[in-house]
Amino acid sequence: MTKLLSALIWFLYGLSFVLSCIVAFIVRLFTFPFDRFNHYPNAVMMFFGKSIIVLNPFWKRHYFGVEKITNQVPGFIRVANHQSFLDMPLLATLPMNMQWVSKKELFSIPVLGWLMHLAGHISIDRGSTGAAKSLSKMKEPLEYGKSVMMFPEGTRSRVGQLKSFKKGAFYASMDTGACIQPIVIEGTYKCMKPDTWVMNFKGDLFVSILDPVFPENFGTVNDLSRHVHKLILTESERLKQLSAERSA
Repeated sequence: MTKLLSALIWFLYGLSFVLSCIVAFIVRLFTFPFDRFNHYPNAVMMFFGKSIIVLNPFWKRHYFGVEKITNQVPGFIRVANHQSFLDMPLLATLPMNMQWVSKKELFSIPVLGWLMHLAGHISIDRGSTGAAKSLSKMKEPLEYGKSVMMFPEGTRSRVGQLKSFKKGAFYASMDTGACIQPIVIEGTYKCMKPDTWVMNFKGDLFVSILDPVFPENFGTVNDLSRHVHKLILTESERLKQLSAERSA
């Protein structure tokens, strides 16, 4: 039964992505003369992207610190821990329009890749020779007050625990002066573990938005990275405890 329901949700989610690609393309045709950073097509993607979360009423969502979501110039570099495929749809439920910084391989996937291009998301080459050039693509949107979203672990945790961070987001923060805003996710690993398409249809999903971290307060990229890692780890442990109490 669980596999059947999972297949149904994936089918509906696939339909929503096809529809969102069509709508985003139409929106882009009308807005490209004045929408420099694809704000409106991205809003379409975010609207449809969260459908896999909102389609299931048995996932109870809990938000902390939503009032800390603000816009400023330069924009925020928002970073979150990465537990599951569900992290991206869950983050799409937040009231913010953000450009994702994602590995370039995702942009080659039919429909999803087309939609990411239409939405103005930023591809990154994770190879050592292409990473710096890829991260430079973030500079102009940030300078105009756009925010970008990254998973500094680089890939999903296979055990549900926070991994070490790659330094790209923190180099970009030091280079542009953009604040780092940590976001902590908990519960998605239990609802859909990496390397499987089958979902657990009951569970609690937590999102906590932390205070921004100012790069000028740190001497090195490593200092900034370690500080943000500690903040996310501490809040993650708090949310795990809260989740355990709700399950008891």
